[in-house]
Amino acid sequence: MAIEITNKIPGSQTQINPLDLNPSVGVGLSYPFNDGLHINYTTKDQIHDNLLNTLLTEPGERLLKPFYGVGLNSLLFEQKVDSNFVKEKIETAILSDSLLNSIKIENVEINFDRNDNKVNVKVEYISRLDKQRDAIEIN
Repeated sequence: MAIEITNKIPGSQTQINPLDLNPSVGVGLSYPFNDGLHINYTTKDQIHDNLLNTLLTEPGERLLKPFYGVGLNSLLFEQKVDSNFVKEKIETAILSDSLLNSIKIENVEINFDRNDNKVNVKVEYISRLDKQRDAIEIN
């Protein structure tokens, strides 16, 4: 459930998750856990970290969720990878994740740099709650 707040623009409304109304209550854990555990205090930050976790997790890596994750790491050493196949994998994984049902995917960009053996992935999305755009870029 979200609370609707009227903006200064007549007729426009923004939804706020009730968890964001109390800034001292943690919403979830931030990701990655490189320097210990940190807590997210806004749903926007938690959605960002959930999306990053989904992108970086290999299918079969998570207990009791064998199909969770995109599996980008397994695609790094493939001889030929179609960017449309990767986009479809990303979109399918995000749509099947119940923690990411509050975002809408706007664009997925895949860039292969064959000279440096790199793959750049950029996922642009819009939050369904406050209609703000955000993006995650993995290099």
